[in-house]
Amino acid sequence: LAVVVMVTPFVLAIVAESRKQQLVNEMFLEFSRNLAESVNTGTPVSKSIINMNKKDFGPLSPNIEKLANQISVGIPVSKALQTFAYDVESPVISRAITLISEAERAGGEIDYILESAAKSIAEVEKLKKERRAAVFSLAVQGYIIFIIFIGVMLVMQFKILPLTNNIASF
Repeated sequence: LAVVVMVTPFVLAIVAESRKQQLVNEMFLEFSRNLAESVNTGTPVSKSIINMNKKDFGPLSPNIEKLANQISVGIPVSKALQTFAYDVESPVISRAITLISEAERAGGEIDYILESAAKSIAEVEKLKKERRAAVFSLAVQGYIIFIIFIGVMLVMQFKILPLTNNIASF
């Protein structure tokens, strides 16, 4: 009981952090889709980010506000995006930001790159959910097999072994 009481806060903290990270990734997906739509209309990336400063992106909003403030002060978009990725501390977002920064520097079709990054993030999230469902299914199967095993052992101990004790006494 003492071990459970000691471990519970750590487990709850890990679960809460995991949920927050998942929500941040989902909000970044929404942010990148909005950014791609804005850039498709012909607005530059820097102006699009500044315009999206007012929208609500949940736990990602303070980081987007900081990103927009850095761009409005005059910090280059690629440097501000790198700071954004560093502040968020998400590998999915870091990969997407690296891709967006490289596209910005190369001067390619940034709207196409943004759409591709959004699709990539959506696929990564979908694969994580599928993997989580598969692992959960395997864990449930393991517990069911364990319970059946315990049941068989109990039946053997309380039903079959007493019968063999009676046979041995003859």
